Amino acid sequence: MISPALYPRIEHACFVSCRGPVGCDTSSVLGRLICSISGPAARRQRGAVQPVSSMEWEQIGNEIHVWHAVLDREEKVLRQLESTLSLEEKARADRFHFVNDKNRFVVARGLLRELLGGYLHQAPAGLEFSNGKYGKPFLSGRDSSSGLCFNLSHSSGLVVYAVARERNLGIDIERIKPESAGEDIAKRYFSAREVSDLLTLPPEERVEGFFHCWSRKEAYLKATGMGLQIPLDSFAVSLTPGQPAQFLGGVEPCWKIASYRPAEGYSAALVYDGAPSSIKYFPVDSFAE
Repeated sequence: MISPALYPRIEHACFVSCRGPVGCDTSSVLGRLICSISGPAARRQRGAVQPVSSMEWEQIGNEIHVWHAVLDREEKVLRQLESTLSLEEKARADRFHFVNDKNRFVVARGLLRELLGGYLHQAPAGLEFSNGKYGKPFLSGRDSSSGLCFNLSHSSGLVVYAVARERNLGIDIERIKPESAGEDIAKRYFSAREVSDLLTLPPEERVEGFFHCWSRKEAYLKATGMGLQIPLDSFAVSLTPGQPAQFLGGVEPCWKIASYRPAEGYSAALVYDGAPSSIKYFPVDSFAE
């Protein structure tokens, strides 16, 4: 269970249900999902929050739970999370050249252990992980038969997690950076339809459209567990800002997609297989003063 010392305050979750065979989009509740992480107050660790309750976790059923959290932490929290990591995870952390990158890796993995430990009623340090052929992590050891699956992604100080039972999950988050949204990059990696859709957008919407496309494609690759074994231009996703996320071609009908904005200046996407599912969004951190 997540330590109350780390997460002393509770914040209510947001709820979104998927609609139909192409998944869902959360634009109708964006105001309840956005939290600002800019400015000095956000760079300091403020209060953190606890999941709604252990009962909420136990009742995950066929739902998908999506979490987001900041990665920059006070030293005390950082050390506590680091103490739960395996020797292999600590060795991976030590290979980072920059301290900030190392610390963010430690927090991302430590919070993952805290979250999964809560669902499984296990001590975070006791969880075991293995990786698939192309690097996708999964629970192993005594929890391998639990049916609990997960995926995570982080970008520029924010991490997102997806948790469900008996599903293939992929989640991706991208910091929206205009300097990285070049037309040449789109033409190199996007499908012909995606490039066309991107270039028909008004110029002021193209950067956001670019990162909608990128995060949705990455989430699909991660969900399949195949990574870049699947060419990025072999399938197409929608990318128009304000429109529902959906696959436009090149994927099996079992795959569903949802997009949301966990914080201002970010684009995130979730891909999963199976029947359309209710998705619940939880903040692990509070950005309040």
